[in-house]
Amino acid sequence: MSAEHQDLVNIIRGVHDKLRKAVRNVRDIDKVWADHLADEETRKKYSSAMLKLATEVWSEKGESRIQWSYNTCIDYFFGQGLKRCLLRAARKKKIQFMKKSDILYSLNDEDLYLMPNNYENITRKLKLLDVGSCYNPFSKFSEFSCAAIDLTPATEDVLECDFLSAEVVPYSKKVDTDVNSPIVLYEASFDIVIFSLVLEYLPKPEQRAIFCYKAWQLLQENGICIIITPDSKPVNYNAKLMKKWRDGLELIGLQRIQYEKLEHLHCMAFRKILTSPTTEDLQVLPNYLCIPQDTNKNSSEEENMTINSERTDIENTTVSSHFSELPVFYNL
Repeated sequence: MSAEHQDLVNIIRGVHDKLRKAVRNVRDIDKVWADHLADEETRKKYSSAMLKLATEVWSEKGESRIQWSYNTCIDYFFGQGLKRCLLRAARKKKIQFMKKSDILYSLNDEDLYLMPNNYENITRKLKLLDVGSCYNPFSKFSEFSCAAIDLTPATEDVLECDFLSAEVVPYSKKVDTDVNSPIVLYEASFDIVIFSLVLEYLPKPEQRAIFCYKAWQLLQENGICIIITPDSKPVNYNAKLMKKWRDGLELIGLQRIQYEKLEHLHCMAFRKILTSPTTEDLQVLPNYLCIPQDTNKNSSEEENMTINSERTDIENTTVSSHFSELPVFYNL
C-alpha cells in the first residue's frame, strides 16, 4: 500500500472511529449526529479521500459492487428475474393454502402467475436513488435515471442531503419547488434504491432501520432495494447476522430475492411487496439490523481495517476501502 493510499484510508478510518467512540461515550445519538453535521471541514476531507479511493485507487475488483448491482437490476427488470420472484411467491402461497385447508389444490405455475407485474415489457429508464453516492457511479449506465445523494458530495452531480432526517411525502401532498428548495422525496417514486457500503457504518441499528423503512416507502411495488455490506470473513462466518437482516427486512415488506457473498462483500437485493408494516414491526426492526461493531466495545472495526501482510496490495486496497466508507448520512 502506498503512503498516499494509507493516508486516505487513515482519514476515513478516523471519521468512523470518532463516530463510534462518540456514541459509546456520549450515548446521545442525536447530539453525536448534530456534531458530525456541523463538522464540515472533516466531512469535506472525508469526501475528497473517498473520491480518490473510488476513482484512482480501487481496481475493477474493488468496484465489483457496482457491477453486481447493475447486473442484478438488469436481470430483474429486463430479464426473467421479476417473473421468477413472482412465481416463487405464488408457489409459496399455494403451499401455505394447502397446509391450511388440508385439501388438494392443483394449479400449474402459469395459473399461479397471477400476481401484478407492473414492470412487464418495460422500456423506460429505471429511476434509481443512490444513497451515500459520493460520485454517482451508476450514472454511467444508460438504463438508469439516477438521483444521487450524499451528506458531502464529491462531485457536482450528487445532491447534498441528509437521508436520515429526510421526510418521505405522499404524492397527494405534492408541493411546488424551485432550485433553492430542499429536496423532496415522494412515496413510490423509485424503481431502485441503493445502499452500498452505508448501513453498516451508521452507529446505531435504529438509524439503519430508518433507512430501510424509507427505502420501502420510496419504492414502487416490485421495486428493489440493493444492500452492499463489507465482510472479508469466510462466507459462513457472519451467516447468522445476514439471516437476521433477511428476516427483519421481510417484516416491513422487503423480501430478499438475491444474495451473494463476494470475496469482501455481502451483496443483497430485496423486492418491495405491498404490506403494511405495523408499529410493532418498526419498533423491533433495529434488533435485526446489528453488525459486529455494535456489541464489541473495543471496536472490531479497527481489527477489520488492520492490514494483513499476507494479502496482496490489491486485496489490501479492496478490504481497507470497503471497511472505510462512512455511513453517509443524508438530509433531504
